[in-house]
Amino acid sequence: MRYYVARFSIFLIALALIAGVVGCIPGRVVQYSIRISATIGGTVTTPGEGLFNYVEGTVVNLVATPDPGYRFLTWTGNVDTIANVVAAVTTITINNNYYIIASFGQ
Repeated sequence: MRYYVARFSIFLIALALIAGVVGCIPGRVVQYSIRISATIGGTVTTPGEGLFNYVEGTVVNLVATPDPGYRFLTWTGNVDTIANVVAAVTTITINNNYYIIASFGQ
């Protein structure tokens, strides 16, 4: 009987160690999407316009380029992590899904 109790105890200890090691494995990588567009009068040249996917925490460069006769005004939409919403060259930190628009005027 002692043999089985000892063996069962070793099994439980091994199971606890395995569970502890599995618990230390990093979780899945979280990705978010950012949809970027522009109003009439310019384009977003970096990273471009469209839908992009990034890993959470990525800092993405944003560059808005006005057409001749226009100027960049502001970034609009989900702008809470844009470093400077009134700068044509800035960054956004990805920690959610975003939809942003580069706004231009004359």
